[in-house]
Amino acid sequence: MKLFKAISNRFSRLLAKRPQIPDSLWFACLAQLPFLQGLSREEIFRLKKMSEAFLSKVPIRGAADFELSNQAAVLIAAQASYVVLNLTLDLYDDVPAIIVYPSGFMVARKEVDSSGIVHEWNEPLAGEAIQQGGAIVLSWEDVENSMHGYDGRNVVIHEFAHKIDMKRSIANGYPPFLTAFHQSIKPVEWQRAFSEAFEDFAERVEAQDNHYHTDWDAGGSSHVAWIGPLPLDPYGATNAAEFFAVCSESFFLRPAPLAAAYPHIYSLLSRYYRRDPLERRSYHH
Repeated sequence: MKLFKAISNRFSRLLAKRPQIPDSLWFACLAQLPFLQGLSREEIFRLKKMSEAFLSKVPIRGAADFELSNQAAVLIAAQASYVVLNLTLDLYDDVPAIIVYPSGFMVARKEVDSSGIVHEWNEPLAGEAIQQGGAIVLSWEDVENSMHGYDGRNVVIHEFAHKIDMKRSIANGYPPFLTAFHQSIKPVEWQRAFSEAFEDFAERVEAQDNHYHTDWDAGGSSHVAWIGPLPLDPYGATNAAEFFAVCSESFFLRPAPLAAAYPHIYSLLSRYYRRDPLERRSYHH
């Protein structure tokens, strides 16, 4: 434990020996990630080894006085490694570091509209994957709140899906297809399926927004019209990159609604990530 503590405080790329996660810490972390319960013993073993490799590859640091614990580091590493368990950590070569804030953090934004007017604002975030070799930034509070995965949301999986998407260039919902793993996926099939599904989902979100309204009568009572639950987090309607990240979250954590609404997308993600989460749903309700 002393050795691991020394390593976890630095996660230096210069260390010749990979950090070893003590079994007691490892299984304590697994208990906090119920979506891993369906993994076989062999997969749990591979996930541990991959998580140890991840910790030796990617520095994790606290920010704004957040004291990074061994447990926090392993929880992040395990979730990130789970995404690429049947692929390769090389997909994270674009991640130089992970920065962890104690809670949500503010990011300055700037945008020029069609009239040439510059708009600047501060946006509160739970996580961010920075383009072009940038770090992943996480809010630990939001990491903790999304570890159960029951609602299909997980900030670690979301941000690392973005980093996979960025491996080719910018995040645009078109991740790299690796020769060793993705021979069965035709790029044109991917682009067409995701484009059609994104347009459909954006229409569903817009329709729901238009139908979810409150009318107040003289007595102050309300009447709400609701057209039913969406199959995905509505944030996926933001753009193609967010749609891919949200679909990835749903694929791993809440696959049934995704498969029912967009079976072609589920099939493509199953071939991309090389697994079928619907085969093992012991934890989900």
